[in-house]
Amino acid sequence: MKRLTKILMTTLLMLVIVVLVGKFVFDQFIASDRAIARGIERSYERNEEIAADLLDTDEINIVLVGTAGPMSPTEAQTATAVFVNGRFFLFDAGDYTQKRMEQLRLPMEALDAVFLTHFHNDHIADLGEVMQRSYILGREKDLVVYGPTGVDDIVTGFNMVYSMDCDHRTEHHGEEVMPSGYHFMTANEFDAELKEVVVYEKDGVVVTAFQNYHPPIEPTFGYIVEYAGKKVVISGDTLITNELTAYSKNADLLVMDIMNYELVTLMEESFRATGQEDLAIIMDDIREYHPDANDIGIMAQEQGVKRLALTHYAPSPKNDSIMKRFYVDPVKSNYKGELIAGGDGTTITIPLE
Repeated sequence: MKRLTKILMTTLLMLVIVVLVGKFVFDQFIASDRAIARGIERSYERNEEIAADLLDTDEINIVLVGTAGPMSPTEAQTATAVFVNGRFFLFDAGDYTQKRMEQLRLPMEALDAVFLTHFHNDHIADLGEVMQRSYILGREKDLVVYGPTGVDDIVTGFNMVYSMDCDHRTEHHGEEVMPSGYHFMTANEFDAELKEVVVYEKDGVVVTAFQNYHPPIEPTFGYIVEYAGKKVVISGDTLITNELTAYSKNADLLVMDIMNYELVTLMEESFRATGQEDLAIIMDDIREYHPDANDIGIMAQEQGVKRLALTHYAPSPKNDSIMKRFYVDPVKSNYKGELIAGGDGTTITIPLE
């Protein structure tokens, strides 16, 4: 009898333990589901907050999405986002642009247009992903790509590459969820022979393209964004020219590509010393079409540029000491305005007064 009682008590205890453990596991599962759901809600709320801040019509917001040239394995290549009067413009779309924009939680569904400065791969490589991901993330409007003669071919090529993917998504999810009308980009090509041309003008926002000088690359342009008496200049890849100098006068912000000739010369000599002749030749060549840090500082100071943001570092600085020694210090030795040594994600706000 005692043995039977002991077995029954042991069995009952085990049942109680099983029930308690099961309840704990079930509660944890429910709690985990709730935590995940709340996490999704909070992420959405945060995305909405960021979008509202960036699209605030009382200011112009500029995000340096990608700040590297073609040789950096870590930073995103050239891309600059401008948020003005409720619009989202993207200037260039080098490799890793789209992932960086999503990491920064930029409102991809709000993307209105892309402006291409020229057709080097580090300025166009991610254009297809920008098109596709902005669509998947909710863009329900045309995505127009502005650029000089040749942009029609660029856009047609990316549209062809993504055509089957886009068709599959509409077939799978339905026209209501993924309308086919907004899948693809539309090219808005302007004549590369023009020295200057207004390419966008709507609700007080004016975007002007101007020829720059990036030899032997042709065509190549910079852009000016103007709104409510404010001016943002995107240099594109260029040497300092009379045109760039004139357009930069009193700019509220100049986003400028930069090189340090001293650093590039050191790299050229090092490559030659180690038998890497091809890389040495490249280092010699690239001095022909990017501006030196010292010259940028002089020009920005003489033209009264209020804010100067550095981007497209050639080469990209590997640490803060290199950034200071070869980029910040040479510019600051000549320029006394607000200097922004940009990195991926750097945001600049220009209040509208």
